Amino acid sequence: MRKALLAVLAAVAVLIAGVSFAGDWNLAKSVRRLERVAPDYQDDKEIDKKFIDVLDLTEKTRKEAEVYDEAKKIADMPALAESKYMDSFLYYMFVKSVMLPKSGTAEPGFWLDRLKSYDRSPHLLAAYLLRMRFVSKNAFDIRRDAQLAVDWIKSQKPEMKVRAPEYAGNFVLGYKPRTDFAGGNYLKLYKLSYYKETVTPPAGFLEDDTYISLLSRIKEGREDIMTEMTGIYRKAGKRKEASAILYKRALLKANEKEFEQAKALLDDAVKLNPDNAAAKKERDRIKLEMTYKSLTPAEPKEPTE
Repeated sequence: MRKALLAVLAAVAVLIAGVSFAGDWNLAKSVRRLERVAPDYQDDKEIDKKFIDVLDLTEKTRKEAEVYDEAKKIADMPALAESKYMDSFLYYMFVKSVMLPKSGTAEPGFWLDRLKSYDRSPHLLAAYLLRMRFVSKNAFDIRRDAQLAVDWIKSQKPEMKVRAPEYAGNFVLGYKPRTDFAGGNYLKLYKLSYYKETVTPPAGFLEDDTYISLLSRIKEGREDIMTEMTGIYRKAGKRKEASAILYKRALLKANEKEFEQAKALLDDAVKLNPDNAAAKKERDRIKLEMTYKSLTPAEPKEPTE
């Protein structure tokens, strides 16, 4: 009986030892798969091969609890920064850090800050969106992060390829970002121009991951942002949404006493959505203001000598 118990304990010990190593990370395989979203990259150079070797050996020689700390050392190696795999590695670690229990914002921030230096990375948009999703909607940083994402999008060429964050889950139980890239479906790629122009979320994105949602987070007091939103809504045939934004733009003009421009915007808003009661009411108020202004006698000109 004792021998049987020892045998069971030995088997359990072997099992625990096997589990304790980093096989579940799929570090090298996931980073290789992520890199395939950049079709312009050429064959591996010597530094690229060494990068994958480092990841592979990390998985084989480090325990599960040690892999994360080892990954930070890899991220800070200047020689490996020259590898084409670095941005994919940083994104992978960023996603893993988001899912760490009680990691807060410090750990995701560590990886995102490093990924930002790879300005042309196809993973950067997905990282920005994930960062905002897992930050409180009322957080002070959310508007700043949205502005950073918009600024980055505007600075890139329209034909640039970007990938979706890709989530699993549902509205009731919540959504988790995809963290296993070693297998499953290939990553979804989109041209940046397509991402910007669409209102309905492309596959892999959620409603509040779309460009129009980013703009809405920073639109207050920003006529330039609202003008852009109006154009996107018009192109998508979203008449009510375009009308609502025109109304907000008109309020800005009215506050600046630019009544004629405000009325023109309100006329457009009502034309797009005849049920926009707020726009109709504001338009009547503007008409009254313009009437008062027309009744005010012009100031007499000073006599010339």
